[in-house]
Amino acid sequence: MSRASSDIQSIAVIGAGIIGLASALELADRGVRVTLYEKQWPPRGASWAAAGMLAPAFEAAAAPGTHPRLFELCDKSARLWSDWASRLETRSGRSAGYFPGPSLAIAHTEEQAALLRAVSNKLSDHDLAPQDCLSRLEDVEPSIEAPARGALLLPSDGQADNRATLKALVACAEAHEGINIQKREASIRETSRGIDHAGHDATLITAGWRSAKVAFNQGEGASDVSALDPVFDHIVAFGGQMLAVAPVKHGPRLTVRCGHIYIVPKADRIIIGATTEPGRTSLEPEPSTIASLHRAAAEICPALANAEILEAWAGIRPGTKNHAPILGETSTPRLFVAAGHFRNGILLAPLTAKIMADLIIDQNSSALARAFSPQARYAEQL
Repeated sequence: MSRASSDIQSIAVIGAGIIGLASALELADRGVRVTLYEKQWPPRGASWAAAGMLAPAFEAAAAPGTHPRLFELCDKSARLWSDWASRLETRSGRSAGYFPGPSLAIAHTEEQAALLRAVSNKLSDHDLAPQDCLSRLEDVEPSIEAPARGALLLPSDGQADNRATLKALVACAEAHEGINIQKREASIRETSRGIDHAGHDATLITAGWRSAKVAFNQGEGASDVSALDPVFDHIVAFGGQMLAVAPVKHGPRLTVRCGHIYIVPKADRIIIGATTEPGRTSLEPEPSTIASLHRAAAEICPALANAEILEAWAGIRPGTKNHAPILGETSTPRLFVAAGHFRNGILLAPLTAKIMADLIIDQNSSALARAFSPQARYAEQL
């Protein structure tokens, strides 16, 4: 049982990526007074750098080394996205950029084909089971010309224009009477009676890969928050480089996945990604890497070969060793964490916000949520 208490009336939320913004809105909507701390406003971190894929099947169903319940978590959040996006659009007056599935996954190598078979087998009884489309690939996505060893339509996997989603969330936060936005660091302090949560009843850290670097006792021999609970050290950086090209004639209509390459068509651009580089924290893209990604995408969809590059960038994903987030109260009372979402931060935002609000306000934590709690991480080490 969590030590969270229903007498939490105010909370400091540190970090305003999609997880922090969604959680702040959910908490404020339920009557908690929220102070949202973010030094860079409007936020431009991992949520801005992402491609916006909502891909429970491809990312979590059968990928080696993932948390055994990650697909269940991702699938549940994917089912929330349509209504969540609709409400976000209504209250913000902006598009949330949501597009339902399907996405397309193809294989050029036997290793990639084996992964597609594993996904198909894992989800054979799912109500949105993958559909083998190798024999009709030309009809499904005419832009693909390279021969494939496997092809699956993934009805469960959609996408969002993550930058549109983020702008809508920012507009909602700025307009919400229950949210006070502070464009600076929070002043968390350790006292003889516990943690002074910057004048609040509790603190929720949603600072992405920098969650473990959040400082307390600033100006007084400041220490990182990982000194309060080593669970924060489980959250590490995974750099990723990607680019956007201009829409082209005969370009892809669907999101296309092939190994580590993805091609994500938006209304005004086509995103191509991405590298996954453990420990990389540089935000400067490397021209050779960007060129390599562009070439790899053109091998899949030749129409992209001469597409104008609009933008290239690098982002930093917050990940854990099993690619699953950490969601819950730490060993320090009333210090909560929601971070480590790896490539699924956009997808998991609606459910993460609900899980954290249920826990913080109502002391309610489902069996699924507890599987991703700090306590579950402690148990893994025993």
